[in-house]
Amino acid sequence: MIKNERQYRITKAQVEKFSDALAQQSVHAQQDRSVHPLLRKAEREALEAQLAELRTQVEEYEALKAGRYAVLELNSLEELPPALIKARIAAGLTQKDLAQRLGLKEQQIQRYEETEYASASFTRLVEVSHALGVRIREDILLPQITLGNLLNRLSEAGIDRKLIVRRFLPSLRAIDSRSESNEYTDNSVIYTVAALKRVFGWSWADIFGSQPLQLSTAALGSARFKVGARTNERRLSAYTVYAHFLALLTLEITSDLPKRPIPTDPLEIRDAIFSTYGSLTFENALRYVWSLGIPVLPLKDSGAFHGAFWRMNGRNVIVLKQQTPFIARWLFDLLHELYHAAQEPESSERTIIEEDIMSEERRESDEEVDASEYAADVVLDNRAYQLFEMCLEKAENNEKYDVARLKGVVPKIAQQENVSTGALANYVAFCLSLMDDQKINWWGTANNLQVRDEKIWETARDIFLEYVDFGKLNEMDRNLLFRALSDNEE
Repeated sequence: MIKNERQYRITKAQVEKFSDALAQQSVHAQQDRSVHPLLRKAEREALEAQLAELRTQVEEYEALKAGRYAVLELNSLEELPPALIKARIAAGLTQKDLAQRLGLKEQQIQRYEETEYASASFTRLVEVSHALGVRIREDILLPQITLGNLLNRLSEAGIDRKLIVRRFLPSLRAIDSRSESNEYTDNSVIYTVAALKRVFGWSWADIFGSQPLQLSTAALGSARFKVGARTNERRLSAYTVYAHFLALLTLEITSDLPKRPIPTDPLEIRDAIFSTYGSLTFENALRYVWSLGIPVLPLKDSGAFHGAFWRMNGRNVIVLKQQTPFIARWLFDLLHELYHAAQEPESSERTIIEEDIMSEERRESDEEVDASEYAADVVLDNRAYQLFEMCLEKAENNEKYDVARLKGVVPKIAQQENVSTGALANYVAFCLSLMDDQKINWWGTANNLQVRDEKIWETARDIFLEYVDFGKLNEMDRNLLFRALSDNEE
């Protein structure tokens, strides 16, 4: 196979040499009768075969350079090395040109092609294929892929191993450490990589190349996204991209939801929930938010962000990711995100990514504080701060409030004023965390005053399923959303 111009010139010269040799052989055959005719015939056939091979190589090289022969897709891995050489020639690239595309020295490409890439790693073969536009069928590449390598590569990009096992691998079973080191030759890895490509926009060459995987930052909403000092930024970014993709799917399957104005007055929301549903529970508030045309997607993965709100092309979507079973905390988070959805209604795009309520970033953000006050006023009858002051007054000891006494005071005030003890406890903890002189962490005590519902995530999930039309999604997207909504904790 001719691989460069130098070899082409040499081969052309050999064609002329063998042509001359054949002509001379015919002359000698007529002049010298001492050689047996069968030997003459064998000699001639050998020369003709070599000449035909050389001409085939010249014709192939000329056809490649003329663009009459393009290598686009392979049917076996064995075809790859010569196909890469042919693809380079067909693309009009010299060995030096390809080396520059890959950030290598020309001599390295020369060595690769001289041995038909015998010394190249699988990763390098994929990179060269990508650079030349050679498509390799995924089932051909599969025997080269190990799940362990895939998980390590994704971990470097900030994608948690548990997330891959729970939400991307087609099997719900956990993968043990021994199987990670084995080569997977079934469809599970193909499916997983196809799902990753769909969610993160990567190609096969991206996933199995040597360069670090890059995440698209469009979903992060950096203008309204402040990362805490202790936050794992890579993991947060990766999970946000995943959640943003699910939010897009949610908007797609709820496209028929009627869009209504979002009240900015807490009392108006409280009255609407009571008048429509009879009581202010998490489930009723959730149905009310859905009635405004705002889908609420509940996710169950631990870590990363605490909640999110996106507005995309004028449509709002809320993501709840509360890790506790406390009803009041779920209700508070829902109404907190509703406040964000009500802001800047003229803007078609908006993003809020929430850290935990105890984070410094949330305490220092004016909009975050306003959103928390708004949520508290909805559940506490627009008297949130008044009730907080009542609690402090009751907890006074020698003209100073005693934090230790609040644990007994809060339930009494809640009962007296006919409000939720858990909601009031949350708000008291929130207000104490904002006090500049002390910044008291009372959340542990507030948690002890909560009503628990171990199935509250399921409530949010089941309401989600009532409103959506999965038939609008393709099979891959449908499976990804199903997995995100599964109660899989393996």
